[in-house]
Amino acid sequence: MQYLESILVSISFFAATVILAVAILNFILKMRLINSGQSDPELLKLLGSSFDHKVAALKWGVILLFGGIGLVVIYCVPDAQILESPLPYGIEMIFVAMGFLAYYLLVRKKSNP
Repeated sequence: MQYLESILVSISFFAATVILAVAILNFILKMRLINSGQSDPELLKLLGSSFDHKVAALKWGVILLFGGIGLVVIYCVPDAQILESPLPYGIEMIFVAMGFLAYYLLVRKKSNP
């Protein structure tokens, strides 16, 4: 459990890098299509809707928020400090699952007017 924070920071840095790379590559692809004369609005709209940055940022923000809350709860629970206890993993999985559920409810609420 000592190195869990460094692992989570590494994972979040990797996820942010992947999101940034996808955004840049989508922009380059759009520019190449426009410069080659393929300016069909339907095609450009389809490329724009393939990856929504706001929804992806919301998803990872909510999941990391709940994961961080789970780590704080693990730190506060005295029985979770035992090295071979499965309790910290269970607590963290519950909070990450709650983050996914919160994200699902937010997106569903946003899509239904």
